[in-house]
Amino acid sequence: MTETWLKPTGRALFRWYLSKFPLRDGKAYFYQLWHGRLAPAERYLTARLDQGFTMKLDLWDAEQLKIYFYGHYHERYEASLVRRLLQGGEVFWDIGANVGYFSLVAASALKNHGQVVAFEPGSSAYARLGENIALNPFTNIKTFEVAVAAAAGEAVLYLAGDTADSSANLYSPGQAQTRRELCKTVSLDHFLEEQGLPAPHLIKMDVEGAEYAALEGARRLIGQHRPLLLMEMEEKNLRAAGADKAAIQRFLTGHGYRAAFLYKGRWHAVADVQEARGRNIFWFHPGLTAHRQKAASLPVIGTY
Repeated sequence: MTETWLKPTGRALFRWYLSKFPLRDGKAYFYQLWHGRLAPAERYLTARLDQGFTMKLDLWDAEQLKIYFYGHYHERYEASLVRRLLQGGEVFWDIGANVGYFSLVAASALKNHGQVVAFEPGSSAYARLGENIALNPFTNIKTFEVAVAAAAGEAVLYLAGDTADSSANLYSPGQAQTRRELCKTVSLDHFLEEQGLPAPHLIKMDVEGAEYAALEGARRLIGQHRPLLLMEMEEKNLRAAGADKAAIQRFLTGHGYRAAFLYKGRWHAVADVQEARGRNIFWFHPGLTAHRQKAASLPVIGTY
């Protein structure tokens, strides 16, 4: 009797607290204390999330279990950036889409106008990406089962277990990443020309160390079209791929870009990316009116 009603009731209250309660203090502690006791018995569960779309979540995956309980991905400020910056018929590219959270955030913001292009090389993640898109009414998402790199070709993707591993990478497998897949690689310059798609206004890039290689394959795109960039820059991952934050900064500042980092829910302009807190960096071109307006809408704090 207790298991049939008390646990689901407790789970519902816990999810409400994690999703809706305004104060963050203590949430991580209580999550660690209670999520194992209150997790559903099912591995897969479809849930309506705070951003207004639906996802099928694999509760055996630690990140997706958090999404289930919190109602949103832990990078909620980055998701808010995507929602704020996209408007009208603009185009969003999600490079390293995994199971599609940011692609769905963008599609929700665009309301079936513009276009979302999702790149995901992992076979498990790509299948789940398609499932999650199909659960929603969006018709403006295109998906490609490819890894973005400096050039077209093939590469080995290292993955863990049978989940849609969000840490899958081309360079530095972790101890748990014993599974390997051969995946197709594309350069963004060649992809844009070959596919005949409109150029992106905003790119989200999370490719576990391959960010510099992806930029090298996008020199023409960035030089001609100047998209806004939201990029993960994890130093240890970049170094495993033979790059670092300084190399990315030289590349992008050479094209006129400036960096901003997230701190306590606000975006701060920074001259040297080595001083940025956190791993997700927003890059914009302050010499372009459209970029200055977008940066002001966040807002980005500081001189730029």
